Amino acid sequence: MIDLTVVKLPKGSAILLTANIGGATTSISNPNHTDVYTDTFPDGITIDMGIEEFYTLWLENLVTDYEVIEVGSDSQGEIH
Repeated sequence: MIDLTVVKLPKGSAILLTANIGGATTSISNPNHTDVYTDTFPDGITIDMGIEEFYTLWLENLVTDYEVIEVGSDSQGEIH
């Protein structure tokens, strides 16, 4: 299973591969935001949550084994 985490950005959202998160710091430009460092974003990506809230989310994703699958269907009822 590939563990993904959805986070809100100051403008928009991002999906992060949980296993590739290397660390996080409180953003120096806004203490209510957190800068997250990953393999994909080595210079950091600023998310719209405090570091303690992000820590809880990150830890839950690392230790929780659950899967969310969203399935949609079109107007003819075909699942895709």
